Amino acid sequence: MDKILNSFIPKKTLCPDVWSNPTSEDFSTIKLDRDVREHLILVSKDFIESIGVDSFAIEDILFVGSLANYNWSDYSDVDLHLVVDKSKFNEDQDLTDEFFTAKKEIYNLKHNIKVKNFDVEVYVQDITEELEASDGIYSVLYNKWRKTPTKEKPQVNKIDIIKKVKEFNKKLSDIEKEEDTDAKLLKLKKLKEKIRAYRKSGLSDSGEYSTENLVFKYLRRSGYMDRLSNMGIDIKDEFLSLENELYWFLNNFRIFIRRIIIFLKEKRYETNRFWKN
Repeated sequence: MDKILNSFIPKKTLCPDVWSNPTSEDFSTIKLDRDVREHLILVSKDFIESIGVDSFAIEDILFVGSLANYNWSDYSDVDLHLVVDKSKFNEDQDLTDEFFTAKKEIYNLKHNIKVKNFDVEVYVQDITEELEASDGIYSVLYNKWRKTPTKEKPQVNKIDIIKKVKEFNKKLSDIEKEEDTDAKLLKLKKLKEKIRAYRKSGLSDSGEYSTENLVFKYLRRSGYMDRLSNMGIDIKDEFLSLENELYWFLNNFRIFIRRIIIFLKEKRYETNRFWKN
């Protein structure tokens, strides 16, 4: 627990494995390591090819997150944002967002890409989108800072973080004990929504070092979020499996109802013909 809590404390310099001249106070002299930059451009190109859209135009490639800041740690990921004008793809914004989200998730699941032992996570960001609570933002494409990070000395309230983490762990443990499948899935969905809303509230009010955001980071770094996601997948897999008696019953019941409806429609058609004649 202490290791995760201590990972929230900012470092004195940027990550030396990722940045050249990371101890400098002059950001015009701090650049992304040449090999790291070249590798990230290759990753970006590979992702673009995986999209399968001819008109895919990149406005920028952004390096964001804790590795572009002083709060990096062993738990950090390389957050690589490909900036595009989504309006050029489709007028339906929701459909476009779903398309890029699906492509991003598939790509990240299929690949296990690392840079200097840090996992690389690829995202697609709209040109009009502003990053919430992101301090340092570096353009990989143009090799310059879009926004320089600041050295903060935030007050990390460890007691409040531990208290809230225990509350969320208790909620998940209670859900595990739930025997009703539908109730279990509903409670999992509500818990995910609550965690997202909790984090978003903290980011909006107090920024990256808010207790809410640090609780979320703790849950992610401790494996809680994976456990939450996997539980939902396991429940659905069990429910949809052929061996599941409940699924077998419901599926056959649906077939039975469907046949009754078809039968009644046919009878109604015959009755109507009878009266017309």
